[in-house]
Formats: sequence, C-alpha cells, structure tokens
Amino acid sequence: MKGDEARARRAEVIEHFTQYVELLREASAATLARYSFKLEFPDGRWNLAEKELTVTPHVGECVEFADGERWRIRGSQFVHPRPSGKPPREFFVCAPAA
Repeated sequence: MKGDEARARRAEVIEHFTQYVELLREASAATLARYSFKLEFPDGRWNLAEKELTVTPHVGECVEFADGERWRIRGSQFVHPRPSGKPPREFFVCAPAA
C-alpha cells in the first residue's frame, strides 16, 4: 500500500507542477506588448519591423529580430495616422548594431 501512496503523491505533485507551468505561460503571454521599429540602413533605405517584448525598449539598447540581425535603438518617432482620431503610433528608430 505504501508504494501506491507514493505513486499517487508523485502523480499529484506532477499535476501541480503542470498547473504552475501553465500559470507561468499565461502570465508571460499577458505581459508581452508589440512594439514597432523603423530599421534604417547605412545606404538610406529603411524597413519596418515589429517585435513582442516584455518591457518598453530604450535608447541605446539592442534588439534582435528573427533573422538574427541586431539593431541599436537611436530614438523614437511618432506617426499620426490618417484619418485622424486615432492616437499617434510610436516607432523606435534603429541603426545596425556594430
């Protein structure tokens, strides 16, 4: 009977860990926010990208995108949508990280 109790206890502990991991996943998903980035290339071209982050990026920080390229944030730029009535959208302006 002691072995059955130990198995039942292990199964209960595993279930509690599974629930805990699910709570952590929900919490991390809830704290992600999508940010917009303007990537400026040395030759004058630029591109837009988005990335989900847990904290607001700041000037001087580096951001890495899916292609593995790292970009340093130089500042931010607000774009007013048209037609007006919507709030301005912030883009973090980036240059390639050295």
